[in-house]
Amino acid sequence: MYIKIGDCGWSIGDTGLGNRIQLWSVAYELNKYNDFKYKIIVEKKMWKEMKYLVFPHTIYSDKKFHGLQNLDVVDSKKEWLVKLDDKDYFLQAPPHFDWPPHEPHENFYSKWVHKIKLKDKKLKDTIRNKVKNRIGFHIRHWPVIDPDNPFQSYSQYFSEPEDIERFDYRGKMKKVKRVLDEYKGEKFYISSDTTYDQPGRGPLLPNFRKDVQWLSEVFEQYDVMDYRDILKITDSSVHDILNWSNGNIVKDETNTKWLKKVDIDEEGRSVYKVLMNNRDDIEITYGELISDLHDLKVKRDIVDLFSLIYSKDFIHSDKTGPNSSWSDYVRHYRNKIWQE
Repeated sequence: MYIKIGDCGWSIGDTGLGNRIQLWSVAYELNKYNDFKYKIIVEKKMWKEMKYLVFPHTIYSDKKFHGLQNLDVVDSKKEWLVKLDDKDYFLQAPPHFDWPPHEPHENFYSKWVHKIKLKDKKLKDTIRNKVKNRIGFHIRHWPVIDPDNPFQSYSQYFSEPEDIERFDYRGKMKKVKRVLDEYKGEKFYISSDTTYDQPGRGPLLPNFRKDVQWLSEVFEQYDVMDYRDILKITDSSVHDILNWSNGNIVKDETNTKWLKKVDIDEEGRSVYKVLMNNRDDIEITYGELISDLHDLKVKRDIVDLFSLIYSKDFIHSDKTGPNSSWSDYVRHYRNKIWQE
C-alpha cells in the first residue's frame, strides 16, 4: 500500500527540496502512526535527489506514481494523524500561502530529517573532510513580491524587519559581510541560489568566483569554498561530465527528422539549434543529455546541503537575508546528529 505525495512546486532551477522534505515528513509521521505499513511514493522526475539520498520507507517511480489515481485524500492542513484503512492514499500539499503542511499537530519536522542519508559513503567522507574546519552559511535569494497577491508580503520572508530591497545588491553585500566579519580568521563554506537573475532562473551551476557574479566579492575577501571544490568542477569539466559521445549532436525526441546541435556553457546554461536529420548514427537524445546536466545540478544541491550539515558551525540564512526551509532543514539535521 502507498501514501502518494503531492506536488509542492518544482523546477530544475528551484527544486523546492526543503518544502518537499517538509511534506515528506508529514507522510513519514503518518506512516509511523500506522506502524509503517505503507510505502511513501514520490514522482521520479521531481525527486531526482533519491539517486543520491536514502529516504526511509520511500520509493520513487514515474509509472507507478501516475498509475495511482482516484485515491482518498489526506489533507495536511486538517486532522490527518489518524489510523488509515488498508488502501492507498494521496497526501495533498497545501497551497503555497498556507505553508507549512504540518498543522494542527506539533512541528515534528525536526524529528525525522536526520533519517535521510547519503548513499555514497565516499562522497560523504569527502564532504566531511573538506568542511570539518569551516563554518557553513547559506544565502537565499531575495523574494519577488507580487503586489497584487494579498498572501505575499516582504515581512513573511524575514525573521526581523528588513528594509533592503531586492535590487539593492550593495546593501545586501554589506549585510553578508557584517555577518562574516563576526568570525575573524575563520574559513567558510557557502551555499546560495543568489545570482543577478530572477529566482529559479539563474544558471544551474553558477561559478560564484567570476566577476559577473554578485557573490564574487565574498570569494575575494574571505577564505571560502563551495560545491565546485568538492565536485571538482572547473569551467571545462562541466563539458567532460556530460555524455558527449556524439559530440554536441543529439536526437530530437519530438521530431525524428530533426537533430539538435547543443551548446552548454561552463555554468550549465544550454542552448541548441535545430538541424535536419541526415544521420542515422546518433544514439543519445536531447532529453538524455539534459537529464545528465540536471543530475549534476541535483548533486550540487546535495553537496551544498551536507556541506552545511557537516561544517563545524552553521550560519542560518535569516542572518544573511531571507529565511529558507533549506536552512531550517540544515539546522534541524545538525541538532539531531550532534546529539547522537
